[in-house]
Amino acid sequence: MSNGMPFTPSVEQTAIAIAYRNMQLIADAVCPRMPVGKKEFKYNVFDSSERITIPDTRVGRKSSPNQVEFSVTSKTESCEDYGLADVIPNDDIVNAPANYDPRNHAVEGITDIIELAREVRVANLYNTASNFGTSQSLKANGFKLLSDNTFDVLPFLLEMLDGALMRPNHFTMSQKVATALRTNKTIIKAYNGTLGDSGLVPLKFLAEMLELDAINIGRSRVNTAKKGKSPVLSQAWQDSLAMTYVDPLASTMNNRMTFAMTAQYQDRVSGSREVSAGLRGGVEVQVGETVRELAIAKDCGILLTNVLG
Repeated sequence: MSNGMPFTPSVEQTAIAIAYRNMQLIADAVCPRMPVGKKEFKYNVFDSSERITIPDTRVGRKSSPNQVEFSVTSKTESCEDYGLADVIPNDDIVNAPANYDPRNHAVEGITDIIELAREVRVANLYNTASNFGTSQSLKANGFKLLSDNTFDVLPFLLEMLDGALMRPNHFTMSQKVATALRTNKTIIKAYNGTLGDSGLVPLKFLAEMLELDAINIGRSRVNTAKKGKSPVLSQAWQDSLAMTYVDPLASTMNNRMTFAMTAQYQDRVSGSREVSAGLRGGVEVQVGETVRELAIAKDCGILLTNVLG
C-alpha cells in the first residue's frame, strides 16, 4: 500500500526493469572512445596504396635515392551533445524510503538510456555497407548461409580474413549469427575432432581458430514503438557479420589505423537544477556526453550481410 506516499515501491515493476535492461553493450569495444581537445576536431585519412607500393629502391653510386610522397586528406568533424533530463518533485525526494534517493535513481536510468542510444548509433554504423571497404551478401552472391550445416565455414572465413589489406582482429555479430556459427556442424567437428557434430562451440575456441583478438556479440534490444504504445522490441544489431581491425591505441593525433572510433569531448556530465514542479517545486536531473562515432578506415572492414536463412 502507498499510505498516501508519492513513491510506491513495486516488486513487479522492479523485476521488469531488471529483466529488460541491456546489460551487455559493445559500443565501447567496437568503436573505442578517443579524447579530443575541442568539440570540432580533425583527423587524417591516408591513401593505403601508398604504403604498399614499392618504387625502385636501388641507389647509384653518385645518384640520389628515389623520392616518395605520402598524401593525406584532413577531415573536420564535430562532436555532438547527447543528453536527457528527468524532473523529480521535491515531495518524492522528501518522502522517499530510507536509503533511496530518487535523484540517484534518475541518474542511473538516464545513463542507461544514453548508453543504449549510443549502442544503436554504433550498431547503425556497423550495419551500413558503405562504411566498409568490402561488403557482400552471402545470399545474393550464391554462397551458402552460415545457418547451413553443410557449409564448411572455417575455410571460407579464413580466406576472407587472409585476403584483407589489414587482417581483421575483431568479429562483430548479433546473437543469432553467433549461435549459427557456434552450432555449425563443421565447426563443432573441428572442436570435437571425431567425437561428434552436435553441441555448442565456445567463443574462445572460435576466436583462437580464426586468430582474432575478440568476438563481440550485439545483444541489445530497443523499443521501436511510439510513446504510449505497446512495446515493440527489435534488435539493435542486424544479423550480419562484420570483420574489422580495431586498434584501441589509435587516435586523431597518430597514424595508427583502426576501422572506427568515437571522438569524445570531455567527460560525461551530470547535474541538477531547481524547477517548478507541483506545489513544492522539484529538481531536474540531467545527464549527457559529447561524442561523435566515425568509421575512418574502410579498408579495415569487411561486412557480410544476409548470412542467415
